[in-house]
Parts: sequence; structure tokens; C-alpha cells
Amino acid sequence: MKTSHKLVTKPWFAAITAIFCTLLWGTAFPAIKIGYRLFRIDNTDIPSALLFAGGRFALAGIIVLVIGLLWKPKEMPLHKQDMVPVGILGLFQTFLQYLLLYIGIVHISGTKSSLLTSVAAFGSVLLSALFFRADRLSAVKLGGCAIGITGIAVMSLSGGALGGFSLIGDGIVILSNLSGAAGNIISKKIAANRNPVQTAGWQLTLGGTALTITGWLCGGRLVFQEAGCYGILLYLAFMAGIAFMLWTMLLFHHPVSRIAVFNLFIPLFGTMWSGIFLQEPIFTLANGISLGLVCLGVFLVQKGQKPQ
Repeated sequence: MKTSHKLVTKPWFAAITAIFCTLLWGTAFPAIKIGYRLFRIDNTDIPSALLFAGGRFALAGIIVLVIGLLWKPKEMPLHKQDMVPVGILGLFQTFLQYLLLYIGIVHISGTKSSLLTSVAAFGSVLLSALFFRADRLSAVKLGGCAIGITGIAVMSLSGGALGGFSLIGDGIVILSNLSGAAGNIISKKIAANRNPVQTAGWQLTLGGTALTITGWLCGGRLVFQEAGCYGILLYLAFMAGIAFMLWTMLLFHHPVSRIAVFNLFIPLFGTMWSGIFLQEPIFTLANGISLGLVCLGVFLVQKGQKPQ
């Protein structure tokens, strides 16, 4: 059953909720790296990294479904007609996106990986214009995208702690975020007559399970050597579940470009959390310029959004 809540449809509420989601997602980059250290996952152990990712998202999906069962239990089962669309969403928004992210993130800093997530926002704005008539591009939107992409270029091509562009690091993380952009489009496409909590829960569960199986079949292993291992895995699962549940709900009720552009706030929060928890150098001229351009891009894309 399609949900209809007046508060969710309010632009101001959508903005606050989307920023909250990006605040949570921004913590993922340093948390993932901390998780790698706790589980003793090095840069060459990709199978264990995928097993780590799969466990996190499968658990996140279960958390969302439990919340849904407490809220609207009759709408949580995955019916036959839902399997293909929700499965495809899980393929792009969880399996492919995080398969690529967990491979690429070991080769670049937490700060840099968080900044590269800006690609998802611009990709969603451009793809949305192709698939939805009401979400057309405008000169202001294109200008915002161009300014934001310039910010990404300033960051990626700068030297120092962030390093230059690398295909195995930057390139794979960019592909990861393009998969996430495709997931935003798919989520909007399948919104009709579906509960967003059910959709978010099952796509996380299916995508996470696929990642878990992939990592395990490739030889990945997780050894819980200390209490922090349980804590970081539970935090990442809870964070992902809550953020994806709210994000899916917003996409069901608003144009993709209006919501997806808030992904550009992830660099702000990701850089902040990486500096706090990983002691990465963040107060550089290149970072300041790139973050400023990204924020300006967000503002312009929002300004170019026509009233619905």
C-alpha cells in the first residue's frame, strides 16, 4: 500500500531529513576504515571486505523490516510481483554500489572517498531528467552540476594527502556512486503502490545477502577478535538501515533531483568525521575550495527545481 503522509511531502521536512541521512552516511567512511582495522582486513583482502559489507547490509535490512513489522506488519512481506523490481533495486543500490565502494575505498583516504560521493548526486540529477518529465534539467541545474563537478576535480587532482587520480581507487569509487545514482532512479520508478519501508528493508536484505555470499565464496572470513568488532558492525548496520529507510521514503514522495542532490552534503560530513576519527589532514586549501564549490552546486540545483 502506498504511504501518504503530509509531513513527508513538505520540502522543508525533506531537506532536514535528507541532511540527517547524509550526516549518518558521512560517518560510514571513517567507520569502515576502523572496521577494517578491527577485523584485520588489509588492502589485498577484498573477499573479507565484501563479507564485512554484506553482513552490514543484510543486518541493516533486517533492522528495517523489524521496524516495518512493528509499524505496518501486513505490508512487509515480499510478494511475487515485488521480487523482480525490488531485486533490481538491491542489485544497483546495495550489491553493485558497495561491491565497488569496498574495493575502491581501501586505496584512497576516507576524506577523498567521501568527497567522491558527490558523483551520485550529479548522476541522479542527469538521469532523472531522462526518465521523468516533471524533473527536467534547467540552466540553473546544469550550472550547479558543473560547479559541483569542478569541486570534485579540484579535490581529485590535487596533490598532498589526497593524492592524484587513480583508476583503482578514484575510478572504482566513482563507478560505485553511479550505481547508487541508478538506484535512486529505480527506487522512484517502482514507488507506486509500494511501502518504502518494505522496499528499503528487502533491497538491503537481498543486496547484503548477495554481497555476503560473494565474499564468502571468494574466501573471505571475519574473525571477531575484540568487542569493538561487534560494536562497529552493529553501528554500520543500524546507520545504513535508518538512512536508507528515510531516503527511500523521501524518493517515493519527491522528485529525484530534489532529494539526490543532498548527497553533496556527504563530503562535508565525511571530511569532518574522517578528520575527527582518522586524524586525516582536512584543513587544506584544495579541500576548502572543493567543499565550497560542492555546496554552491547544491544550492543552485535546489534553486533550479520547479515547484511540483
